[in-house]
Amino acid sequence: MPESTLRLPGFWPRLIKRARTTLNLPRLWRHWKNGRTDLTGAWPNRLYIEITNACNLDCIMCPTGLHILGRPTGNMEESLFRRIVNEMAPHVQQTTLHIWGEPLLHPKLVPMIRYAREAGIEVSLSTNATILDEARARELLTSGLTEIYLCLDGMDAATYEAIRRKADFATTVANIERFIDLKSRHGGAVPAPKTHVQLIEMAPTRAQADAFRAHWSRPGVDHVNVKAFDSWGNQVKEINRLRAPHEGAERPDRWHCPLLWYHAHVYVDGTMTCCDRDFGAKYPLGNVAEAGSVMAVWNGAGMKALRAKHLVNDLKDVPPCRGCTEWSWWKPGPFSAHGNAPGDR
Repeated sequence: MPESTLRLPGFWPRLIKRARTTLNLPRLWRHWKNGRTDLTGAWPNRLYIEITNACNLDCIMCPTGLHILGRPTGNMEESLFRRIVNEMAPHVQQTTLHIWGEPLLHPKLVPMIRYAREAGIEVSLSTNATILDEARARELLTSGLTEIYLCLDGMDAATYEAIRRKADFATTVANIERFIDLKSRHGGAVPAPKTHVQLIEMAPTRAQADAFRAHWSRPGVDHVNVKAFDSWGNQVKEINRLRAPHEGAERPDRWHCPLLWYHAHVYVDGTMTCCDRDFGAKYPLGNVAEAGSVMAVWNGAGMKALRAKHLVNDLKDVPPCRGCTEWSWWKPGPFSAHGNAPGDR
């Protein structure tokens, strides 16, 4: 599809939406701070859409890579994606098109990005970059994509290939370098995406973090991200073993997890969960496709009940929450909110 066909919203629609989403933040904060479970009148600050849960790698820190997801593998139907975007576009500033799969595997990825961008939603995605060939790179650079994370866990083949099993270090590095080069030379009417090169900080990579930052700090890279290790709720022993020694101490002053008040996570079949740590949808909160609405589920009985359980720390029967320590990664403020990870360290 030619770049010229992309029609982004104009100045005034963008300004009005920015005002709407900014004013939504203190509303969410009051609900979270006061322990309200009914969020009528508020909207999620961030929308996570799992367009696929298929992946081409067997990464050792990932439930998909370990083949323990426990859900059917598939792609989100484009019709469901459009329904979600149509409902949420006036109210949500950004959506993320990855949860438990490699988004570049979805055959309709670029049309999905374009559809969301024309509806007025900024689009972020994270990729393992193993299939980011020149054609895909050029498509993404002209798609309207707002932000991309290029993931490379290691400074050498031995480290990287032990973590990102089935991947080839030299190929992935070449793909990333080519994308950065193409981005640096991109001169189209559509802005190129903000580009992050990312390493997950865990036991096998921690000693390489400083060298990684130094190596990838270059023109064309907007940010080198050393991402905090995520245990996915301390549910998987094989993943827990990857935790760096300084990670994971339980905080005694637990507060209710802000993700239930600020985020919406929708899986390939429309199932909504508390967050991506419920990778197997063991505690589903409803189904967007069946309910006909994201908001009907996000402010529905299941979500309200889980918020109430968080308020009193009654989480023994909630697998993704009962052992989780990642709830402590951030606290919202009247005009501040975050994604699913703490800041770069």
